[in-house]
Amino acid sequence: MIVVNIFGEIEPIVISKKLGITLSNLPQDWKEGLIETMEEEIHHRDYDVKKYNDFANFEPYNAKKIVKHKNFSGILGQRSEDYLKEIANKLICISVEDFENSMLQKKNPYIDSPTCEIEFAEKWINLYEFLIRNDCNKRNWMSLTCMYSSEKSLFEQTNVLRMIYAEMSFDIKMDPIVFNRRKIDSLIDFGKMIDSFLEKEENFYMLDYILTAIADDSNYNAYHLFKNYSLIEMIIRKEGFNDSIKFDEKLAVFIELDRYANNEKKKLFAKMIRQIRNKIAHGDFLGIRKKLEDYAAYFMKNYHFDYFEYSRENWIYLNICCELDRILADIIWKLISEDGI
Repeated sequence: MIVVNIFGEIEPIVISKKLGITLSNLPQDWKEGLIETMEEEIHHRDYDVKKYNDFANFEPYNAKKIVKHKNFSGILGQRSEDYLKEIANKLICISVEDFENSMLQKKNPYIDSPTCEIEFAEKWINLYEFLIRNDCNKRNWMSLTCMYSSEKSLFEQTNVLRMIYAEMSFDIKMDPIVFNRRKIDSLIDFGKMIDSFLEKEENFYMLDYILTAIADDSNYNAYHLFKNYSLIEMIIRKEGFNDSIKFDEKLAVFIELDRYANNEKKKLFAKMIRQIRNKIAHGDFLGIRKKLEDYAAYFMKNYHFDYFEYSRENWIYLNICCELDRILADIIWKLISEDGI
């Protein structure tokens, strides 16, 4: 189960029938657990305030301040003076509620999210955010954040209140109830798109592969580059092309960034990324360095390299990976939407 930054009291909503994914308020036992989690966060925050207040403007977490905040007007503070309980009552989670009738049975007939794997619901929301973050929000979906993961909470410090405080920092410029409803509607639309894509059974295995590959990967390095390029090859079906040049031309079609307005430059980008990927695959670490410098000479002429933040090699990888994220997101959008590849 994951908790996302949507707030309010709702009836359970099925957002993907084929995957059994449901949006709902927390079950009672999870409410109690989240209250304990927030109490721990308040305790840790008090310690940080004492430790760092001479260096930064830290303030203690204040549950009453959250409940009374304008961004939660009409949502929080309606029924209870037990502020943490009030917050827990209005948290919303995403979980696999109809596992028995979902396509997830094809992968593992015993459980939707094995305990040593990333939760399926979190993979699901990661893909949703990946598309939005990389400018593939063709339907004006609302951005969402995973505030709590039952799997990660076993090993990592939780940040429920920190994420709620982040919600308070925005001027949402609309009624909070409408704002949260738009987030729900966005998830419903995403679920319908995925269910339509899953009309073909084989697409389930492709979707699961994509979800797993994208999940929890924020390291912009050689392996991220290799993974993204491999996903692109898989989706646009490299085996349908007789040679690498033809594939470069196909990939260039998906490069729509302004700086590559010239079609020949798009093809050059596709060619150089393919060559770098091949060098990585063959462990040619000297060849990789040369190809990275060739890329920087063509595509990063006016780039500011801050070597106190990253080494030169990692700046180049970061630039390439960000470009490939956007290209991959556009390709995935076309795959799962009515546009098609």
